[in-house]
Amino acid sequence: MVFFVVSAWWPGAGRWRCGAAALMVSYLVELTQLYRSPWLDLLRSTTAGHLILGSTFSFTDLAAYTVGVGAGITATWPLMRRSADSPPGR
Repeated sequence: MVFFVVSAWWPGAGRWRCGAAALMVSYLVELTQLYRSPWLDLLRSTTAGHLILGSTFSFTDLAAYTVGVGAGITATWPLMRRSADSPPGR
């Protein structure tokens, strides 16, 4: 999901830059779960905060983010290739 949001927000960046940006965002969110403070824990206790920030750090989540971004890059490969082959103005 993060890959597709980054790709929509930064359309001219290409698959690899969007993938790198999506991984950086995902890894950063995961790493922030190691930091505990009362205000951040209060934010995480809300539904939106829990869905966006998560609650506990896990190395397996980092692997899942990597696989997810790889799947996003693979899924967009035919679309990007088709648009690169199209003549300008179409």
